[in-house]
Amino acid sequence: MPATTRGPRREGWQRPVAIPEHLEDLRGPVDGSVRLPLRTYSSGAGPDRVFDLDNEAERIELYQIVLADGTVEDICGYLNHTELQRLWTRLRLPAHVRQAWEPLLGVAASRG
Repeated sequence: MPATTRGPRREGWQRPVAIPEHLEDLRGPVDGSVRLPLRTYSSGAGPDRVFDLDNEAERIELYQIVLADGTVEDICGYLNHTELQRLWTRLRLPAHVRQAWEPLLGVAASRG
């Protein structure tokens, strides 16, 4: 699955945003627990950080981290397309990440 990146920020460098070709490629779990790899999540409790998907606050935190810092493989493996659409308006994301994802999610998602 090739990633797409959206253009550079005028103020300087920003992390490229990984986006899958199709929203349906996001087939991650909707319950249970997830341990993010160190390359994706290296702060907080470090590589042992486990997110409980049954806890909505932790699920939101996981989605924010993976959308901002994950690879296409991370996004497709850890996030679920239906859940992403449901949570979209509640996610606190950098503006460039939100703008990059809105075309794939559709106009309705960007209007919240």
